[in-house]
Amino acid sequence: MSLMIALAGNPNVGKSTLFNSLTGLNQHVGNWPGKTVEKKEGYLHFRGCDIEVIDLPGTYSLAAGSPEEEVVIDYLLEESPDLVINVVDASNLERNLYLALQIMEFGLNTIIAVNLNREAERRGYSLDYGKLEELLGVPVVRIEATEGEQDELLEGVIEWSKGEPRIPGYEFLRHESLNRLYELIRGSELKVPPQWIIIKLLEGDERVVSMVGEEIHDEFRRIRRILEDEYSVKADVIVSDARYGLIEALLESTLRKPPVDRVTGSEIIDRIALNRYLGLPVLLGVMWLIFQLTFTAGAPLTDLLDSAFSYLADAVHGVMGDSILASLLSDGVIGGVGSVLVFIPNIFILFFLLSFLEDSGYLARAAFVMDRVMNTLGGLSGRSFIPMVLGFGCCVPGVMATRTIDSERERIITALIVPFMSCSARLPVYVLFTAALFPVIYQGWVIFSLYILGIVVAILTARLLGDRILEGEGSLFLMELPPYRLPRLKALLIHTYMRGVQFIKRAGTIILAGSLVIWFLSNFPGGNVSSSILGITGSMIAPIFQPLGFGDWQSAVAIIFGFAAKELVISTFGTVYGTGDVAATIQGIFTPLEAFSFMVFILLYTPCLATLAVIKQEAGTKWALFSPAYSLLVAWIASFLVYTAGTLTGL
Repeated sequence: MSLMIALAGNPNVGKSTLFNSLTGLNQHVGNWPGKTVEKKEGYLHFRGCDIEVIDLPGTYSLAAGSPEEEVVIDYLLEESPDLVINVVDASNLERNLYLALQIMEFGLNTIIAVNLNREAERRGYSLDYGKLEELLGVPVVRIEATEGEQDELLEGVIEWSKGEPRIPGYEFLRHESLNRLYELIRGSELKVPPQWIIIKLLEGDERVVSMVGEEIHDEFRRIRRILEDEYSVKADVIVSDARYGLIEALLESTLRKPPVDRVTGSEIIDRIALNRYLGLPVLLGVMWLIFQLTFTAGAPLTDLLDSAFSYLADAVHGVMGDSILASLLSDGVIGGVGSVLVFIPNIFILFFLLSFLEDSGYLARAAFVMDRVMNTLGGLSGRSFIPMVLGFGCCVPGVMATRTIDSERERIITALIVPFMSCSARLPVYVLFTAALFPVIYQGWVIFSLYILGIVVAILTARLLGDRILEGEGSLFLMELPPYRLPRLKALLIHTYMRGVQFIKRAGTIILAGSLVIWFLSNFPGGNVSSSILGITGSMIAPIFQPLGFGDWQSAVAIIFGFAAKELVISTFGTVYGTGDVAATIQGIFTPLEAFSFMVFILLYTPCLATLAVIKQEAGTKWALFSPAYSLLVAWIASFLVYTAGTLTGL
């Protein structure tokens, strides 16, 4: 027996946690066809049944007003899963059940999985699950997504997948004027419940209007006038009032709420975290702690890996001598890829801490705190800060996250400023130069200053673009703040693993290929690196960077290859210097001031090719061409100012 089930729900209800709990590492992440919305598929085997789980994007409704909503509607219409698990928050049932009713309207078998019950009970909520199941007509299962085992839910899935769907019995759907419309829809080739067609027509859904024939549409127009006259409201309001009326009746009989004046733990913490004066210092402190831990906790493992790769490179030369093949393996493969892989501990630690920040509920607070700063200095709302934070992990999903911004102006501006965030690909550059050239007491502060500089440049760029190129007013920022939660270790490890594996795959593909190209160009013709294709090219463009403090040809070619992927900056140094110990080599080439100027340039200059491709997809070709030209200019000016100011002040 095999089943295909879908997970649906509002954002922040624990849907992804349940998905990870059910599927573990047996999952695949990609994009929905034709969309930049993330698609997650997972698999499990339960009591003789093979179950495919599809994690649908989180959405508040199915109004087809955003890419996420369109993805969910397309999937439910075209794939018709055997069952939908609708995950709801026990403390926010009124809003969560609105989506549940919309899913049931599709005529699909549905289970309501009530999550976060203990948290709701601590806040004073009490739900009669059996009564809610009886009134709603579908299974209502109490779960705790963070606890791993979900046997009761899965047993309900197998049993209810064989049952008959329950469609909400709204009063207006029983109106006698609809009889002929029902008959016309049943007699058509439409393969969805007539009730869903009627509801979507009443809501004015353009997709459904184009699906139905002219006869159905003419009959509907006649009926719409009758219903609007009888209910004295617009057709779409008839539908929304029916949903909210049913939800109110359900919860009145099943839910007991806490006193209005009860203060929760989240509210107590937020009095500091969201304070007008303390909120920003707290946010900066959290960011500083994250980057400090990323650097210091990863240092011992990084040193160990560095020693291992250096030993391996020396061993290759020891066995194979100074042959071309030995150079290819030790300098091209080990020196190129190994110089990046040594920073895996730092990358995994950063991903773990960012996942903790996201799952704990603080990320939403960070956006709220930054709303005033973003609006005052950059002309954007706090909504733009979330893609920026995601950019700390990787700018590609950061740019993709701009699709959640309603304003086209803000969406384009945000897509253009996300690449100024210090992504994980830049982190190896920071760690290498900082560890090699700065005292331990300053290392965390140096890296922290680079992350802050990226944010400052992004905000100022937003103001420049908003005032001079993409004029307009900042939009109103409204966001629900989820309660604080202690993230589950297993979920954090899964998130970290999935993101970290993507980084390692890049090292095994893009970085390996790039390292081999770099090795070839640095060895031919003649085998002398300074007179090679790479050396000659680097020497030609090196003068451009002379005023910035790093005018050697090796740095110039590292910057060139960084256009493809920022990790290749380190790979280039490892290959052209022909050493497994890049840190020791650059100590004799860079001063601390020159190193900081170089890191500023790497922070701000042209986004990698993958990021530019996503900018083109999200903002258009014009802005994908504008981005590298603008960021290259900003990087040169910023590095020049840093190096000049440092030289004049004696640093």
